[in-house]
Amino acid sequence: MGSRSRSGVTVRALVRGCVGMLAAGLLLAGCATSSRQAATAPPPPDLELVGAGSLDLPRDCRPAAGAVHRTSFVVQEDGTVARIASESGSGCAQDALRQWVSSFRYRPVSSPMPGTLDWMIVTATRDR
Repeated sequence: MGSRSRSGVTVRALVRGCVGMLAAGLLLAGCATSSRQAATAPPPPDLELVGAGSLDLPRDCRPAAGAVHRTSFVVQEDGTVARIASESGSGCAQDALRQWVSSFRYRPVSSPMPGTLDWMIVTATRDR
């Protein structure tokens, strides 16, 4: 049997009580932490697109299905786009994408911000 204190409570009972209180405290602390985190709103997006023209591929342009065409650019303080560059080589799709990206308009930003667009054509057959 466990040794008893002067008040008649065993040491094992004291340890069990302390462990139980510690576990309950940690559980409550965890709930308080997670509820504080859940209440925090996500940060606003760095870039917010407010307008864009249409993407016009020439009729004879046939980009390979599944190929990713990456175009990088910089959004200026006034929301216009500059330094547009294709990172996936040259061709009709890349030309059309650079032209399309030049039509993008963003909310004004405090300093120039880089942006990237990944575009891929996906084809599928239609079941009849």
